Amino acid sequence: MVFMKRTNDGKAHGGQISFPGGKQEPEDDTLHITALRESEEELGIIQREVQVLGGLTTLYIPASNFLVQPVVGYAANRPIFRPSPVEVDEILEVSVAQLLQTPVSTTSVTVNSGFTFDAKAFLVNDQIIWGATAMMLNELLTAIRDISS
Repeated sequence: MVFMKRTNDGKAHGGQISFPGGKQEPEDDTLHITALRESEEELGIIQREVQVLGGLTTLYIPASNFLVQPVVGYAANRPIFRPSPVEVDEILEVSVAQLLQTPVSTTSVTVNSGFTFDAKAFLVNDQIIWGATAMMLNELLTAIRDISS
């Protein structure tokens, strides 16, 4: 599974670990097309190499005032990543097996405004996956566990 560490650009989610994604553009006929386009723009994942499996629960994110429709995709082969230097500071690849074994924990998080609070999170490879990304990840891992049972 691939995540990205966003560049610390001073915006609401700067410096945070997230899935690729962004705003639907007028030329995007569906949110699935938006997800594929954003994955290509941010990480260089070639759209035609991804099979869209479906979506997760729509989620409102107050910090950026977006209603997000998570889309799950699968690539038969590991993509050759070409991250956007403007949007991506680092790529984080984690096996599904590792994520399935990673417990949700509580950790201290400091946001760009300097405000610190405790949040539920996944601690993976010295990175903190929290907030909306952790919620989406938790839902996806729950679905994988349910399918595997």
